[in-house]
Amino acid sequence: MPHHTVTRVAIAGDWHSSGYWARRALKMLHDQAPDVETVLHLGDFNLTSSTPWTAYRRSVVEAMETNGIDRILVTPGNHDDWSQLGPRFKLHPEEPYFLPQTQTVAFLPRGYRFEIGGRTFLSFGGAASPDQGKRMEGRDWWRNEEPTKADAARALAGGSVDVMLTHEAVDLGTRLVDIVISRPNRRLFDEQGLIASRRSRALVTGVWTELEPARLFHGHMHIRAEGHMPDSRAVYSLAANNSPGNIGILDLRDLSWSWLD
Repeated sequence: MPHHTVTRVAIAGDWHSSGYWARRALKMLHDQAPDVETVLHLGDFNLTSSTPWTAYRRSVVEAMETNGIDRILVTPGNHDDWSQLGPRFKLHPEEPYFLPQTQTVAFLPRGYRFEIGGRTFLSFGGAASPDQGKRMEGRDWWRNEEPTKADAARALAGGSVDVMLTHEAVDLGTRLVDIVISRPNRRLFDEQGLIASRRSRALVTGVWTELEPARLFHGHMHIRAEGHMPDSRAVYSLAANNSPGNIGILDLRDLSWSWLD
C-alpha cells in the first residue's frame, strides 16, 4: 500500500461499535486535519455479524464519505470477531480483509507490513480478554483472539519498522498503563483471564523489544497515555470511544504525534 505523497495519518483507539463516536471522531478529524484521508484503527472496531453491526458499519461508511476519509485500516482487537478473521487470515496471511460491500475498511492480518508516506508499518493485532471467564466462547470470546508464538515469529521475520500498531499493550511502555495493569479489577477478571492477558502482553512486548520501532501505538487499555524512551522511541496508549485521547495525528515526516480532543 505505498502512499509516498501522504504526510499525515490519523490513529484511533477502540470504538466498540459506537456509530455516534465514529461520526464524531471523523468529523473532529476533518475539522482539525482536513488533509488526512487515512485512519489507522487499533482494534475493538467490533467486527460482528449482528444487526447493530450493520447499522454501525453504515454509520462508519457514511461518516467516511462525509469527512473525506478514503480508508480505515484496522489492527484487530480481542473484541473483533476472530471466528471470521482467523480462517480468513489463515488462508490469506498477506492480504487485508475488506469488509463485505465496502473497499474502504480493511482488517489487517497479524504481522502485516505496509508503507505510507515513506514510513514502514507493522500491524500486530489481537489481545487476550482478561474477562474471558464471563464471556461465551464463539460469541464474544475466541481462543484465536490471542496472538501466538508463530504470529510473533512471522512478524519478526521482516525486520525493523518505523511504526508498530497493536491492540494489546506492552509492558514498560507507559507509566499509566503499567499502573492499571498492576491493579487488576478482580471482580471482573478471573485468574485464567489475567494469566492469558499476561501471556499475550509478554508476547507483544517481545516483538516490540526485538524490533525497536520508533513509535508504538496501542488500544485495549482505554486510557490516554504516552511513554518516551531515552533512545527517542515512544509508546502511545489511546483511549476508547467517548473519551479524550481516542484519536490523534501522526506526522510521517518526523513521526511527531498530536492528540485531537
